[in-house]
Amino acid sequence: MDKFMHLSEIPESVCNDIVDFYWNNETYPIKKGEVGGRKSDCNDIKDSYDVCVATNYQDFDDRIKSYLDNLNRCLDEYFDRFDRSKMPLRISPKFNIQRYEPKGGYKVWHHERTAQKHAARRHLVWMTYLTDNPDGGTEFMYQDLYIPAQVGKTVIWPAEWMYTHRSRIDMENEKMIITGWVELI
Repeated sequence: MDKFMHLSEIPESVCNDIVDFYWNNETYPIKKGEVGGRKSDCNDIKDSYDVCVATNYQDFDDRIKSYLDNLNRCLDEYFDRFDRSKMPLRISPKFNIQRYEPKGGYKVWHHERTAQKHAARRHLVWMTYLTDNPDGGTEFMYQDLYIPAQVGKTVIWPAEWMYTHRSRIDMENEKMIITGWVELI
C-alpha cells in the first residue's frame, strides 16, 4: 500500500443498501457513464452505467445517509493519520454509483484532478467496492499496486496525478462501486 493511501471498511449491509438504492431509487436514473461531464460514447475508455447522486445533504435517502456516516468515519481515520491534509473540506455533493457489466470498466489510465473546472477543487478520492471481484479491482500505475474489489473495502487517496489508476477488467462478473471526492471549500 502506498504511504498516502488509506484502506478502511464499510459494513456489507450498508453496501447492500447502496446496491438496492442503485436499482430502486425513484429520484436518480441509471445512465450511460460519462467522462468529464460528457457521455462516454467510447466503451474503450469507460464502459459503465451510473447513478449520479447530486443533492444537498438534508434530502438524502436513508441508505445514502448511512453510507455517508460510515464514509465520514473512514475519512476521520484518514485525517487522524494525515492531519496536515485536513483543511476546509466537504464531501462533494455529487458522486456516482457505477455498475460495470462483464468486460466493462474505466479502462484507461486517469487521475481525478484535471484542468476541467469541476475537478479543480478535488483534494481526495474515495471509493467503496459494492461487489466482490478478486480479478476486477483497481490498478495504480506509479505505486505498482493492485487492490482487489471486496464488498465494503474503502480506499481513500489524493486526487493528484501521482495516483493515476484504472479498472482491472473482470471478464466474467458484474462489478459495482460508489465513488466521489473530498473537495476544498
